[in-house]
Amino acid sequence: VFLFTESHVAKESFLEVINNLLTTGMVPALYTDDEKDNIVNTIRDEVIKARIADSHENCCNFFVQKCRNNLHIVLCMSPGERLQKRCRNFPGLLNNTVIDWFVKWPDHALLGVAS
Repeated sequence: VFLFTESHVAKESFLEVINNLLTTGMVPALYTDDEKDNIVNTIRDEVIKARIADSHENCCNFFVQKCRNNLHIVLCMSPGERLQKRCRNFPGLLNNTVIDWFVKWPDHALLGVAS
């Protein structure tokens, strides 16, 4: 799980990276060409076992899909105008997530659950 809270947003550009992860499953320019070649060579056997044509592009797509299937991102943000603006600027925050709203529980509810 990758936990990303509102306090981690030192620059709005951080949200661009999160948006890319949510929408495409990858971050542009994250890996050098040598690193990409290493990933392709490492995952090639899995691609062949999955009966997918062995090509550089298919290996890269397989890797991205494997990452998407296994990476879980938890975003913790307060509701309000700032969140609305961020959702407009970075649509992946809204379109590719499940939103859970948490509000303060009354004391009697907390006691009821605890006992």
